[in-house]
Amino acid sequence: MSLLKVTDLVKHYPAGAGFFARGKEKVRAVDGVSFSLAAGETLGLVGESGCGKSTLGRLIVRLEEPTAGRIFFNNLDITALSGKKLRELRQKIQIIFQDSYSSLNPRRTVGSIIGEPLANFRIGTRKEQRRRVQELLEIVGLKPEHVSRYPHEFSGGQRQRINIARALALHPQLIVCDEPVSSLDVSIQAQILNLLRNLKTQFGLSYLFISHDLAAVSYISERVAVMYLGKIVEVIRSQDLVQKARHPYTRALLAAVPVADPRRRGERKVIVKGEPPDPLNPPAGCRFHPRCPAAAEKCRTEEPPLETVADGHVVACHYVKI
Repeated sequence: MSLLKVTDLVKHYPAGAGFFARGKEKVRAVDGVSFSLAAGETLGLVGESGCGKSTLGRLIVRLEEPTAGRIFFNNLDITALSGKKLRELRQKIQIIFQDSYSSLNPRRTVGSIIGEPLANFRIGTRKEQRRRVQELLEIVGLKPEHVSRYPHEFSGGQRQRINIARALALHPQLIVCDEPVSSLDVSIQAQILNLLRNLKTQFGLSYLFISHDLAAVSYISERVAVMYLGKIVEVIRSQDLVQKARHPYTRALLAAVPVADPRRRGERKVIVKGEPPDPLNPPAGCRFHPRCPAAAEKCRTEEPPLETVADGHVVACHYVKI
């Protein structure tokens, strides 16, 4: 059963305002995205910067209002929730932001930051809230006595642990992880990824894990969704990603992963040239066709639908056998 189901989700932004407005043009940040996420599953969402993956994450937690489409959580349509019902939803869906420093109030102590969700929802007495905060600090690998410290007194990895503790405070079912390790050192990234995996098992969590790092996504996710210019072009099981990816863009991302062995650096066969098209004016047909080394006339005129090519594997490409 799906915990989260997204159907034809769209988010467009006006291209400008006032004197510099560009008529009725709109930035098509998310342009018809559909996917599902099972309870207890981690779905990785990967793509280049500007493809719309962070916007998609904010739409799901209702930090942004969708232009069109629907979002179902536990079979409840949450797309237009407001007021008390939206407030109740906040307990079940949380988010971890990319920047571990700017997402923490520098004027508040760690205890106040982590305890804020408990205070907002009036969960427990002040003594019970403080005990819960200390418990959360221990769960994420910090010390209970850190409650009186301020964010600037911690390293980047420790601050991200504080963000994770805050996300756990209300016992959520789903956490959207918006590039939670991209700003951290490699060794610290591994620690945070392992922490997230352990917490998932311990508390039965589900994650939407957003990143541009295929290695991190493959490590933590059961399935990987590849996004390009506002659309999902492939969804595949993580274990099949390297050997069975079909979409040329997915193959290009895999080919761009650094290779440590210099003897293997010449093995890359997929080379993508140019920059992504302007989201104000996306190309007709397949949006990847201006950069695709295998594009044909059909790709320029007809948009490929997401089609199943194997169990748990869907691709939006006219020529999936290439």
